[in-house]
Amino acid sequence: MMRIEDTGVGMVLMQDITDERGNLLLEKGISLSRSYISRLKRLGIQTLSVFDPYAESLKKKHVICPELREELTQCFTELFRMKAADILNFKAPAAHLQKLNNVMDSVIDEASAHLDQIVNIQVRNPSEDETQHAVNVCLLSVVSGLYLKFDRKVLRDLALGALLHDLGKSMLPLGDTDRAYLHTIYGRELLLRSNLDPVVARIAAEHHETYDGTGHPKGLGGRDTHPLSRLVAIANYFDVALAKSVNRLTPRQDIIEEMMAGGNTLFDLNMLRAFLNTATIFPVGSLVRLNTGKKAYVISNKVHFPLRPLVRIIDDAGSSEIDLVTKPNVTIVEFIA
Repeated sequence: MMRIEDTGVGMVLMQDITDERGNLLLEKGISLSRSYISRLKRLGIQTLSVFDPYAESLKKKHVICPELREELTQCFTELFRMKAADILNFKAPAAHLQKLNNVMDSVIDEASAHLDQIVNIQVRNPSEDETQHAVNVCLLSVVSGLYLKFDRKVLRDLALGALLHDLGKSMLPLGDTDRAYLHTIYGRELLLRSNLDPVVARIAAEHHETYDGTGHPKGLGGRDTHPLSRLVAIANYFDVALAKSVNRLTPRQDIIEEMMAGGNTLFDLNMLRAFLNTATIFPVGSLVRLNTGKKAYVISNKVHFPLRPLVRIIDDAGSSEIDLVTKPNVTIVEFIA
């Protein structure tokens, strides 16, 4: 959904627009014009579900192909739906684990091929869905692991641990928030019995621990947690924070500042720096608002400058590009879509 004042000419309606009596005002699939937008504003319409063809045309490749992402999603879903009545008797089928390992090898290969342009390639899919969160954390972690030049065995353990970091939630009663952090303990126990490397279980157990020892469930600090757990903790926090920012609970530019402020308190600072060199806060194709009041599209990002991409303004005067790295007086103040 987008606020109507942020919509533009050429955007396409994704849902029918009706009035309070159910009368059709505009049909799904219609391209917005200035007159349509003005009319809807007069009628009191505040938000629209739209598709932006121009933003879509700017987007480059995904870090993995859609078919592989779907396979990864299915692997997680099949394990997550195994509602083991007795945690001690949990045993993932060998065939499923082999499939999971094969998929992870393909994920690593495809992500590796795109590493040199990773800040301009879509890694995460915006979603608050539990399954997509698991896939996002997996891909964000793998990309950082590739940047850090981890070997294949370490990358596979990282990918598996990141994908399955919340597996223990399958053991929690629906809506049980009082014991939410038990999912780390349950996840560890489930994964220890799955014939995966024990490191994968440690990631599930430790992804809510913090560098200063104030985390959960054991309050482990610094070097007491596995390095891969510390990396997945960062990817997990980042994906959750971006999902919340969609509802503008936290401005995106504040997320980086908060994470950097948490270096060597919440997060391992060295891991955090590596992560932020591969993570994208404003993906290519994003529509943002500048402190000048203008709306702009993100055209490309630069490593080391996650908050200062190259942007393109399109308005009645035509189009113009601004490199925010060279224009320190111009900043992004809001992520629109």
